[in-house]
Amino acid sequence: MRRLLGTVLLGMVLPAVVAASVTPAAAAAAATQPKAGPAQGFGVRLVDVPVDEANNPRALRYIIDYLPTGTTIHRRILVVNSEARTAHFTVYADAAQIGGGQFTGDAGATRSELTGWISVQHPAVTLAPGASELDMITIKVPPVATRGEHYGVIWVQQEAYARGTNGLGVNEINRVGIRVYLAVGHGGAPPIAFAIASATGHLSVQGQPSILVRVDNTGGRAVDLTGSVRLTRGPGGTSAGPFTAQRIITLAPGQSGTMSFALPKSLPDGSWRAQVTLVSGITTITATKTIQFGQPIVAGFHLGLMAWGGIALGGLVLLGVLAAISVRRYALRHRRALA
Repeated sequence: MRRLLGTVLLGMVLPAVVAASVTPAAAAAAATQPKAGPAQGFGVRLVDVPVDEANNPRALRYIIDYLPTGTTIHRRILVVNSEARTAHFTVYADAAQIGGGQFTGDAGATRSELTGWISVQHPAVTLAPGASELDMITIKVPPVATRGEHYGVIWVQQEAYARGTNGLGVNEINRVGIRVYLAVGHGGAPPIAFAIASATGHLSVQGQPSILVRVDNTGGRAVDLTGSVRLTRGPGGTSAGPFTAQRIITLAPGQSGTMSFALPKSLPDGSWRAQVTLVSGITTITATKTIQFGQPIVAGFHLGLMAWGGIALGGLVLLGVLAAISVRRYALRHRRALA
């Protein structure tokens, strides 16, 4: 059994539990959580973290583990009610998918192989204003579990009935959650690896320059990628940055995605050396690429109209001279043949 870091972590995150938990949940499943945000007045936070993952930012937010079949783990979560009234919550496991660079929880309690392994100690939680409560999540991997990485979400959900101005009732559902990345297998955890395939300069229709970085997940675990770009060796020896990624992207093993880094419109055109640094948890890679912004200047494009006219006239004269010489040579050869 892996040692867990619990009490110390709780003291660290409790003062900011709502703000810290709602934001990751919104990123985890924006499609199923349109009302995510601190205004909901409740949050959830992972409390137990394996000691050997204590320095991994991803492990502080999400349930991330590698388990052999037949293994059971327990993870505590903290549910907090920051509303001024008593609130009722349901806690349950849901299936999740990774696609298009996003980790998305399914709508409702969608079943999957992983959700069948998860049980919740308190599926229903009632909290007074400002109160919090620990709940226990148990994941029991059966001996016949499918090997590979499985994804899910532990949702904390609140339902409220509201009557609209038209007199019709609406059942509002708000939820926040904790992602689950669980790899199953034998012989050690799969490696975490990703590679920068390309980096190119891009200019939008509105004139906004950016750098697009193509990333491949070449390892055996999902990654949540963020990063930065620093520009050096620009026109006149200038430098700029660092510029951070516009959003975090999530890639399952074998997937590829594009990260965008917005640059200032005042960035001079020309050649730049871009140092791209990408991070997922405690894994970091860096690559250097040459980026070109703006069109290269071609000598002669800035000649005046009269100069272009002179060049054209000179070309015509030269063609006429060459044609006259050719005709004269042909005539001489023809006379010699007749003689």
